[in-house]
Amino acid sequence: MMGSGVGSLALITDPTSLDSSVNFLDYTASKVALNAVMVSFAKELEPFGIKVNVVEPGHVQTDLNGNSGILTPDEGAATAIRMALIGPDGPTGGFFGSHGRQPW
Repeated sequence: MMGSGVGSLALITDPTSLDSSVNFLDYTASKVALNAVMVSFAKELEPFGIKVNVVEPGHVQTDLNGNSGILTPDEGAATAIRMALIGPDGPTGGFFGSHGRQPW
């Protein structure tokens, strides 16, 4: 699932985090909800060997941010691709960015 740093309550309440400067009520609320839904899917599907995680692509150049991101869309996709290719021993029920596990 494609998440965002604004889906992390830890990051949006940390004044030193770039994500705390974003205040889009609907977007932020939907990304927080996505994290909660992902946890439920991960628990439900784990017995079947299906991995479910949320990936945060980083500050990617998009229309939403006026293309001010520091990453190209290709660079932002790298973490999602890496997570899509995890093997059976890979994580499930986590929130991941380019530098590993992200705070909730």
